[in-house]
Amino acid sequence: MTPAAGISFLVALALVPLLVRFAIGRNLLDVPNARSSHEIPTPRLGGLAVIAGVWCAAPFLEAGLPVLVAATLAGALGVVDDIVDLRFWLKALGQAAVAFGLLFLIPPPIVEAAGPLWPLALLFGMFWVVAVVNAYNFMDGIDGITGGTAIVNALFLAALLGVGWGAGLAAVAAAMGGFLVWNLSPARIFLGDSGAYFVGFFLAAAALYTGPVAGSPFLAFVVAAAVFTPYLFDTGFTLVRRAWARKNVFSAHREHLYQRISPDPAKHRQVSNVYYALAAVSGLAALLASGGTPARLLVGGLIVAGCCVVMALLPRFADGHS
Repeated sequence: MTPAAGISFLVALALVPLLVRFAIGRNLLDVPNARSSHEIPTPRLGGLAVIAGVWCAAPFLEAGLPVLVAATLAGALGVVDDIVDLRFWLKALGQAAVAFGLLFLIPPPIVEAAGPLWPLALLFGMFWVVAVVNAYNFMDGIDGITGGTAIVNALFLAALLGVGWGAGLAAVAAAMGGFLVWNLSPARIFLGDSGAYFVGFFLAAAALYTGPVAGSPFLAFVVAAAVFTPYLFDTGFTLVRRAWARKNVFSAHREHLYQRISPDPAKHRQVSNVYYALAAVSGLAALLASGGTPARLLVGGLIVAGCCVVMALLPRFADGHS
């Protein structure tokens, strides 16, 4: 374990109990409703422990400090959302503004390689970051799912980005590990919007700075994006399914794939483990594809496609074993 990871883990682990007491004392609780997957009011400020843990490791980071600053701004927006429940368009606008500032000041490879089309590449980068941030937020609905998935995502991104980014991504993974100790079912605290925004932003932005694959920064981005397959597919599949049924895609609901296979809290840990495994398979596919040869790209792509098929069929598998 690197110094950055060790410090992040210990700080997050130690801060969570303090945040639990703070949130309970000020009634900053996630109260169950018809769309909830939990049964008792639970503190929702766990993301603050993750943010603090990563910042305590900042002196050891070789790269990614601008991304850390931007992700913290996104996390601060999440803190406000945790307290006052902002409208979706306002949250998305804030996330996009932070993403624009980062990507404009420190252009990622896909923007630099776009030539005169760089504004379009910049807009795409903003859309990507906002999409991943909200996928993380939408998917953080049962105990332990996002904590463990983020750890897997961060470790595979560290392998893809290589030297320089390793310490920062390890710090994020370790801080999530310290939080996860308290978030496994039955959870004593939730990540909250602050944590989902922070981690989703950091990992999404890091993926944009992946080095070229087969000489192409665009291909490198596609490979890095494969790491997020479980969360992106679940979110995208659910939005399309709701839009097809003419439902409001922005309203809260319980129709994500993970929600459909975890009807009661007793299954939270089992379902979270399924998503950890899917994230690991997707990460291995990305590593395989990062070799850049046509054969490795094809096999990696087929593995990712297979993960998507399995996920689409998960509700049927669950019904068959109920």
